[in-house]
Amino acid sequence: MMKKKILASAVATTFVAGMLASGSAHAVRMSENGSGQVLLGAQYLARAADYTTTRIRVVNPSLTDAVKARLSLRSKKHSDECFDTVLYLTPGDVAYLDLRLSAAGKPEVWTDDDSILASRSSDGSLKFASQVPGGVTFPINESVVLKTEPTADSCAQGHIEVVGAYSAAGVISGLASGLPNVTVRQTMSKFEVIRIFDTPKGSLNIAGNNVTNNPAIGTGPADHAARVQLSGFVETIKSDDRIATPMSALRDGINPLTAGAVTYVIGNPLLDPTVGNEVKMGQNFGSLTGGTLNLTGTIDTINDIEAGIASSNLRGFYENNGGRGLSMEVTFPTKYRHQLVKDASGKMTYGAPFHNYGEIGYATSLFDNQENSAPATVSEICVVSPCPIATISGSFLIHEVNYNVVTGATNWNPSSGWYSTNLSGVAGAPRYDIGVLGTAYAGIPTIGYTHYFYTNTGTISRSIVEPLNRNNNVGQN
Repeated sequence: MMKKKILASAVATTFVAGMLASGSAHAVRMSENGSGQVLLGAQYLARAADYTTTRIRVVNPSLTDAVKARLSLRSKKHSDECFDTVLYLTPGDVAYLDLRLSAAGKPEVWTDDDSILASRSSDGSLKFASQVPGGVTFPINESVVLKTEPTADSCAQGHIEVVGAYSAAGVISGLASGLPNVTVRQTMSKFEVIRIFDTPKGSLNIAGNNVTNNPAIGTGPADHAARVQLSGFVETIKSDDRIATPMSALRDGINPLTAGAVTYVIGNPLLDPTVGNEVKMGQNFGSLTGGTLNLTGTIDTINDIEAGIASSNLRGFYENNGGRGLSMEVTFPTKYRHQLVKDASGKMTYGAPFHNYGEIGYATSLFDNQENSAPATVSEICVVSPCPIATISGSFLIHEVNYNVVTGATNWNPSSGWYSTNLSGVAGAPRYDIGVLGTAYAGIPTIGYTHYFYTNTGTISRSIVEPLNRNNNVGQN
């Protein structure tokens, strides 16, 4: 059925950012314990009313390793990079930042955390966010979304990526400009840890330095996977409700499809992201022994990553009585890797498994508690502006970030049960945005969750989030 906007619904006042269940057809897969080298957050929001703040937290649980990670926010429809920052995580450290709207109604990031650099002066002096009275605010320039569809995208809503580049432990030497050695330890100064992470990773890869994936001391991707174990948490906050979920984590693994060999999320010993230089998921992540050589001569692990989060069916429980209701959030966090070219009208076109304009077909059925079933009603929720009406006929999820209310039809609306959503895309091998033709995999690369809520006189409260159940693929580990 056609998706429609709900303009004056109590449900339209809410959303949640979240996680997904584990499951993979390839070795790279969702982490069972919520920790890994890459974190994916299904949704963030900067909104003026009700749920006004999205807080993102990233934890480095290691008490021996400092970790350099890059956090980025990508827009709702085409995953344009709206904001990025480097997280300087000391052992046992947590970094946090808030997404919100400014007084002028523009999306912004606020933080007073000492893991985030506030400024870097031309004379080399540094200031962390914790050193700025009242914290530091970073405006988000929404003009970045103009490169795709200026009337259809927004940086006020989107999804989150965190890439754990590498970690360091012990005494680190060979720092830039001949600076003194640094000993990594808990409660170390952030001015010390930034001396390590400002030095190019290639320069740190020398004998004696205990940095992950260091060829000079014979370590590789397994070392990185074992020591970079980030976890993340996202909260959507209002005065009387908090909707909170862990971020999804990607990890390495072995399964029958890899003939007993481990594949890794990140294997490149020189991966060293910096602020302002876009990092696309999977691009330059691979080592010489893992990934696919792309047309630029670098190693790409996107095909393995996507197979690790692919599913063709999503499920959750259902309640619709006494003020209870639910919404289904579905995000395609790697869809932007399938961007091809603009068509004659200026719309971005996509490659398999996505349809021409990036849409994915869906069909949702509702089951009661006695095994009876019928099609459900699925309605798109517009939570930030602009909210264009879909011009694609049929039942399709058209954005990277999709938030939909699930209800029964007029003649089929049980009080409780479960729902099932089948996803369908274009068959064939995906052709990625950098020109790599990947191996076909089953399903659609997807993350998401079910948001259960209670409404009373138009106010949402008592929120609970459940990861979407997913179909198992052959070879899952």
